[in-house]
Amino acid sequence: MAADMAARLRTQVPGARLEHIGSTSVPGLAAKDVVDLLIGVEENRVAEVAAELAADGFDLEGELPGHCWLSYPARASRRYILHVVEFDGVPWRRRIGFRDLLRRDESARARYLEAKLEAAREAQGWDDYTQFKTPVVAGLLAQDASGSCEPPALTGFR
Repeated sequence: MAADMAARLRTQVPGARLEHIGSTSVPGLAAKDVVDLLIGVEENRVAEVAAELAADGFDLEGELPGHCWLSYPARASRRYILHVVEFDGVPWRRRIGFRDLLRRDESARARYLEAKLEAAREAQGWDDYTQFKTPVVAGLLAQDASGSCEPPALTGFR
């Protein structure tokens, strides 16, 4: 699914950097059947690219300075979540770093899975589910930053 959507996005957003992120990008991690993709563009193009994708049938769910997120085919029946951010900006590096941390660190993966399962039991809707996991994500990233880990490699769908 990730490769199929990345191929579509390559034609819709020429020159963008694409990465498969989220739980479906981490081997061995339980995941919902929703694929997260990160779309990296120039900082001044984030809102423009999101608007173009929305005009092409993606559901623009939210927009913050430097970060827009869309779902496909619609937020009520998500199969994909797209995050449009500045390539190599803080949101880009944070998401890639978290994915790579989960890929390489079994204990981080286990802590995150525990948070996901608790969020699934307790949360009321997607936003609540995401907010429920936020403290665990922040804690894992902070712990990783204080260690001597290699910086995350950029791998994926360039």
